[in-house]
Parts: sequence; C-alpha cells; structure tokens
Amino acid sequence: MDFQKVKAQAENYKKDMTKFLRDLIKLPGESCNEEATILRIKEEMVLVGFDKIQIDPQGNILGYMGNGKTLIAYDAHIDTVGVGNIENWDFDPYEGYETDEEIGGRGSSDQLGGIVSSVYGAKIMKDLDLLDGFTVLVTGTVQEEDCDGLCLQYIINEYKFRNDFFFVTKKTNEIIYRDQRRRIVTHAHIHAITHS
Repeated sequence: MDFQKVKAQAENYKKDMTKFLRDLIKLPGESCNEEATILRIKEEMVLVGFDKIQIDPQGNILGYMGNGKTLIAYDAHIDTVGVGNIENWDFDPYEGYETDEEIGGRGSSDQLGGIVSSVYGAKIMKDLDLLDGFTVLVTGTVQEEDCDGLCLQYIINEYKFRNDFFFVTKKTNEIIYRDQRRRIVTHAHIHAITHS
C-alpha cells in the first residue's frame, strides 16, 4: 500500500470532510434525538458511493463498501451529551470553530470526527482499489452516551456477522490502542443474620 497516495487522497477530500463535520456539529444529536444526524450521515454515504446503506430499527446506520469475504468494521457512536450551561462556553458549541489545525464544537471529537473519517476512509479505500477481498462496514451507532455497548450488541445479534477486524473511532491522542474491554453484569444476594 502506498501511504503517500492515501494521504494525498485524504487531502483531496479535506474540504468535503470539513463541511460534513461542521454540518454534523450543528445538528441536535443527544441520545434518543439522533435522527437528523443519522439522515445527514446517510446523505454523505450516498454521495461518496457506499454500495449498501441501511438504517436499522434501533436507529443505527450501517454503510457497506466492497463485497469481499474479510469484514473490516469501523464504529463511531454519533450521539452526544448536552452542552450544559451554554454561558460557560467560549464559543457557540453548535456553530463550532475552525482553525488551520482543528475543528471544535459539540461532539466534534466524541465521536462525530470518527464517523467522518470512517466514511471518507472507506471512500479512499474504494478510490485506490484497496478493497479486493474486503468489505468495509461503517456504523454510526446511537445511544452510546446512555447505553454504552448496547447498540453494537444489537447489530451483532440482529445481523449475525462476525467481523475480522473492528475499529472504534474514539480519540486516543493519535495512538492506536488494542482493547479487550468486556461488559460484566453481576447479581449479589445478601442475607443478613441478626443475633439477639
């Protein structure tokens, strides 16, 4: 793989990615209020040429690029927390801001930037013919802020697929982390013994 070509192609899409992220920042997107965000992501997936796009009954969006046997999945939750007291912000969190090096605003790094990079990463893979034998699945999942993990559990249980590689687009200060996180639920029964 020629990483310089990948980097050059990403640079070609800089304005498109910037507009997409700025559009997402402006939309309401708190947990249970993600519909406008999901529809905007669908619009971008159609624009860049995803092979299959679906919105599942839970409200998650799934976009497929390629049709190979090896499945590479990228996930970004697209719900956000509220802004709290807007008077505490130095800028309008829904308008956001942009410099030569960063874009800020409500949800920009957690995780709207992740869905933008995943959508365009899949597009770049297609542009550069890197999908031979691969299918890329990009998911924009809902209600993570309230129910972390349940949206992905729903997708896995509903569609019965097992990915060969899975990437979560949480920011990690430009370092790739390997994670083995699991959810554990326990029940405790406590019996009190009293003495007279």
